Amino acid sequence: MPAAVQRSITGIDLRATLRFQALLAGDPCTRLGVASYERATWTPEGAASLRISWTHRDEPVATVEAWGDGAEWLLGRTDSLLGLDDDLTGFDPDTPALRAVWERNTGLRLCSTGTVWHDTAWLILQQRVRFIDASNGWRALVRAHGTPAPGPVELLVPPSAAVVARLPYEAFHPFGIERSRADNLIRSAREMPRIEPKTDHGFDALAPRLQSIRGIGPWTLAGLAAMTWGSSDAVIVGDVGLPGLVCWFLGREERGNDERMLELLEPYRPHRYRIIQLAFASGVRVPRRSPNPYGTQDIRRR
Repeated sequence: MPAAVQRSITGIDLRATLRFQALLAGDPCTRLGVASYERATWTPEGAASLRISWTHRDEPVATVEAWGDGAEWLLGRTDSLLGLDDDLTGFDPDTPALRAVWERNTGLRLCSTGTVWHDTAWLILQQRVRFIDASNGWRALVRAHGTPAPGPVELLVPPSAAVVARLPYEAFHPFGIERSRADNLIRSAREMPRIEPKTDHGFDALAPRLQSIRGIGPWTLAGLAAMTWGSSDAVIVGDVGLPGLVCWFLGREERGNDERMLELLEPYRPHRYRIIQLAFASGVRVPRRSPNPYGTQDIRRR
């Protein structure tokens, strides 16, 4: 029998909240349905899988089931994963347009996974490549080196840090992963035994060690702050599309860069990442001026 817990989710739109944890197309480790979410992952206690199912009836309730060696570890972080720990204190949108978006998305919460190795690998695969190439590389890597998820969920657990740490960089080439990202993965995997057991120490405590790993720069570090630890104030810099989206969302400015994005987000501390999520949720589209600079890469030259 699986371990399971239930939580009231009054006021929370779980599908919108968990959507940001299931972005890569065809992710073999994650599945988001209309009223369910499944994930296979690694915890400090070992491999585990979970299933969240929910109802939005008179008394909205989410049921979380987990299987595997890390099942109890995952269930101990249920409130964080469901967004129940998200603190909205002080968030009061100050413009009519922003307030209107928030009123349409008041059920959106910031959640955290706590799964630092899974999230690090997932983010590294997205560095400096097109979204479709990141999705393809992640699927190929997991299918080649992942393992079947414990329990009844039909997913794969991503390759463990121990497995990745032993691979040479050229082993990633069949997956469309060039040496740069492969090396970043391998270096991160080798550091995970010293990082993963300290996940509960918090992002601020682990950020210096994470940042010391070559290949984990500001973009990846901010992604970890948001995804793994649920930071409401994380701002991802160095992204191709994000500055344009935020600048258009907040200022209807057609040209955006990191510096201008940070200026526009500054008044919203400590909720800058919440504003970024609302920008995505708003459905606004930035006027296109140029193609994505990351073309298909020839990994033989990298």
